Amino acid sequence: MSPQPDCHSAELTCPERVISSQSLHSGEFIIEHQIQPAGECDVSGGLTHHVLLLELGNVSRQIFCMDGRSHDDSLHRGDLLLIPAGVPFSAACATTDEVLAFTIEPAFLERLSLEADYPHAIELISTFKHRDPHIEGITQSIQQEIQIADWGNRLYLDSLANLLAIHLLRNYTSQPLRRSKPEPGLGKLALNQVLDYIDAHLEQEIQLADLAQITNLNPCYFSSLFKHSMGISPWQYVMQQRVEHAKKLLNQHHFSISEIAIQCGFNSQSHFTHQFRKLTGVTPKAYRQKR
Repeated sequence: MSPQPDCHSAELTCPERVISSQSLHSGEFIIEHQIQPAGECDVSGGLTHHVLLLELGNVSRQIFCMDGRSHDDSLHRGDLLLIPAGVPFSAACATTDEVLAFTIEPAFLERLSLEADYPHAIELISTFKHRDPHIEGITQSIQQEIQIADWGNRLYLDSLANLLAIHLLRNYTSQPLRRSKPEPGLGKLALNQVLDYIDAHLEQEIQLADLAQITNLNPCYFSSLFKHSMGISPWQYVMQQRVEHAKKLLNQHHFSISEIAIQCGFNSQSHFTHQFRKLTGVTPKAYRQKR
């Protein structure tokens, strides 16, 4: 889709109007951190994608017209806006703005709803200046990963994007998604196949889609079943296994810490150190010195 001028996401802006931008394509999500100048936009025909915007700064005045309703108010850090696909809107921002934008493929939400036996068409609710601690928590985690080289861990980011999708279906649709029955977890054979794959590919980048493909499940649904079976998310399990493998290599002393980081699938020594300390309470160097 061709971009529209002066608005707040990868789908809404012209590149020359963006002061600063970092983006990540995560499946059918585009996650983009943007700093934008003051400006106006008018998208009378609506967008082909859903767009969720989380305010990262403070805007003294924003005029927003969507779904026949007008809003003229200041925005504060943590306020969110949800613009469903096809909904006409216009906006005017008086000052420079900083947002985290999620551009979501409608077909992705539709496939996810089918996995959950959701009988209704997906109809997201237009939302302006709403607070949602769950979404704030997800975006804080994403922002932390943005600060790590190469956007940190792809499996982690894919998992966060899928959590966000599930949350939208359960809380921001005209007929919210509800669990019709308890999730059974993965079968023993499927779970063992996934665990074996993780163990054999720790040194490589593991994506959520790779693990879901083993079980022929939608990545979101797979992630939920895996957590039900293991008690932790796929990303948490992979990170635990990488750290456990790193401990064994640290005990051998003939590998440098940077070599161990690569052998255990971390994209940098700093990322390795951050995750190792997060799970063990000490840095890899301190762990080795104690042995």
